[in-house]
Order: sequence, then C-alpha cells, then structure tokens
Amino acid sequence: MKRKLLVITGTPGVGKSTLAKKIAKYLHFNRLDLHRYYKKLAIGYNYKKRCYDLDFKKLITFIENKKRKSPQGLILDSHLAHLLPRKTIDLCLVLVCSNLKELRTRLQKRKYSQQKIRENLDAEIFQVCLIEAKERRHKVMIIDTSVALPWKQLYRKISKSL
Repeated sequence: MKRKLLVITGTPGVGKSTLAKKIAKYLHFNRLDLHRYYKKLAIGYNYKKRCYDLDFKKLITFIENKKRKSPQGLILDSHLAHLLPRKTIDLCLVLVCSNLKELRTRLQKRKYSQQKIRENLDAEIFQVCLIEAKERRHKVMIIDTSVALPWKQLYRKISKSL
C-alpha cells in the first residue's frame, strides 16, 4: 500500500495545526509538525521577516523520509506545504478564513506585529496559498474554518479523496 501524504496549508491563524491533529487521529496518520524542524532545515534566518528561510531540497528529502516511516500516511501542516512538488502530495487541503475580523483576532492573540498581521491578512484576501497550490496542479480541497465544520462529513470526504 502506498503511504499517503496529506498537506494542510493556509495563511497563519486559519487553523492548520488544529485540523491536522484531528484528521491525524481519525485517519491514524502520523502528523509532522514542521515548525519543530525549521532550524534544522533552514539555510539561514531572515531577520527582516523574523523567520527561517528553508532549504527546499533538504525539506523534500526530510518529508520523504518521514513519509516512508509512517505506516498509514503522513499529515504535514504548514503555510509552505503547498509549495512541495505535485508528485509528493496526494491531497492538499487549503484552509481559508473568510471572516477577516476573526483571523485578525487570532493573529493578535499570537502577538503578531501590526505589519505581520497586515501581511497575513493580505495573503488571505488575495488567496495566495490557494492560487499557489492550484498553480502547482495539486489535488485541492478548500475548507473555510470561519464556519462550523461538519466533522464526520469532512473526514469521509478526505478519506475518499486520498
């Protein structure tokens, strides 16, 4: 059986990690919290943006190794997950938050600077993650996290799509 890779992407604050944990439990997939490995996979630190610049070759090799070690499959949640090559990903969930006030509140709770909040709201307004995922021709499923999610229905839909 081919091990599956389900990626969950979207701008910061849309609920990627929350959803990834729930889906991983339901599907019995391992969840890869990429944030824990950013330093290891980085080519350097971007002081202007206050984040790590990742080495994508290292990242792809790292994910493929983790996928091989996952009996059922692997879930990767990151705002960069959709940038992986098409052949690597079985399904790309793009989370959106259509309620921008709610998204702003979530980002403020994280103590993001006003500049970082503006940057992320702009990315959400212009649907950057969705457009980039479609440009890479991923099999995409869009989920709006600003509305109540029908969990059982969502799990079934994801299972069928994998």
